[in-house]
This record gives sequence, structure tokens and C-alpha cells, in this order.
Amino acid sequence: MRVSRFFINALLFQGEDINLPAHLVNYIVNVLRLKVGDTITLFNGQLSRISINEQEQIGEFTAIITEATKRNVTVHIEIFTARNTQSPLQVHLFQGISRSERMDFTIQKAVELGITQITPVFTQRSNSGKINAKRLEKKMLHWQGIAISACEQSGRTTLIKINEPIQVKDIQTFNAEINLLLAPDAQSSLSKLSVQSPQSINIFIGPEGGLNDDEIDWASNHGYQKIKLGNRILRTETAGLAILSVLQFLWGDLG
Repeated sequence: MRVSRFFINALLFQGEDINLPAHLVNYIVNVLRLKVGDTITLFNGQLSRISINEQEQIGEFTAIITEATKRNVTVHIEIFTARNTQSPLQVHLFQGISRSERMDFTIQKAVELGITQITPVFTQRSNSGKINAKRLEKKMLHWQGIAISACEQSGRTTLIKINEPIQVKDIQTFNAEINLLLAPDAQSSLSKLSVQSPQSINIFIGPEGGLNDDEIDWASNHGYQKIKLGNRILRTETAGLAILSVLQFLWGDLG
């Protein structure tokens, strides 16, 4: 039987009893209908140690539900298991902000495939220039929630943070060994990259309708290499997942 996993933003220690936050209480009691005695897994994305003499490690905790009511769920934390599911390849996705369901899909699947960072990017064709501060704050909370759920589902023990959205010109402040720009008219491909076994890669992908000529020229003039994945034009929510899968197969932990 599969054990449900939950992210909790708190310090966790073996042997302690903790009350879970309200949003987890509702899901555990009303959706999953878990009961006293059931086992769950908790992770906080932080380094932990079993004892003072042990080295700090990333991992997750087994916990037993000791109280489950409509208002409160208490668990007893039992075993810490060191478990690092982070890919050795550090990939940062700069995603042109797309429509809600497409952006959600991109974030969810990129986290499952081992992305290291995701930074939304305001572009001319993303229709996001009219987003005010309040709406943007709501979107950020929503996107982070998507990432947390994907970490829980996929077994990741490191929380993937969704960075604050930036302008196109700001991508140059993030350094990597390889900077890739997906463009359907590119003459190069991944097979022609000269770098062997890179440890860090930036990927820049446009929204629906792609990047405009000025944005492509700017990125090309600031260290981004134009590549294409094949002869077919991929949707924005497909392109990032396709290249991430290939990169993880070549230099990461898929295979």
C-alpha cells in the first residue's frame, strides 16, 4: 500500500509529536480519510541528522497518526531515512509565462522530471504585463503549491522553489555552463553541443506564440545558444518537458 507523502515547513525530530497544519488536516481527514494508526511520510527539504554524531543529510520521516479529528491531526515522528532524489544535473528553466493551465502543467511535470529551479519570465507574447501586484502574489502562491504537490507525489526530498518572475534581460544574472534557447528556426541541436558532461544548464522557453525576434536576438547576444529539438514545432508546455527529459537522460539521472 502506498504511503502518502507531505511537505511540512517545520523542523522535524525523531520521537516528537507535532500537530499538522490546517490544510493537511483537511486533506488527510476528509479526502484521504486516514485514521489513527495510519502511517504517512513527512519531508521538510532541510538537512537533518539522526543523532548529534551523525552527519546532516537530506531525507524524509516516517510518522504515525495518533489523533485525527476534523480540526486536528497529531502525528508521532518515528524514523528518519536519508534519501536524496536530486538529479546531479542542475537545470534552471526560464519559462515565458503562459496561460494558467499550461503554466501549471509545465511546473508540475518539470518538478517530476528533476528540475532544479523554475523562473517565470515576462515576455511580449505572454499577456502577463497587465498582472498587478495582488494577482501576481496569488499566482506565485498557486505556482508554489503546484510545485509542492509535485514534490510530494514524485518522491522528491528537496523543495523546488518558484522564483519571482523576471524580465527577459534579467536572465543574464543567472550563470550556468550552458545556456540554451529553444527556437524552431535554429540550425543547431543538442547532439552538436561541444560541452561534455555539464553540471549546470539554463533553458529559456517562450510562451504561447513563442519569443519575438527582439527577445531571441537579445538572448542570442547574451550567451544563449539557439537549438531545436526536431522538425516539429512543440507547444510551450511540451518543449520544456521534452528537452528536460533529454538532458536528464544524457547527463542526469534518467536512463
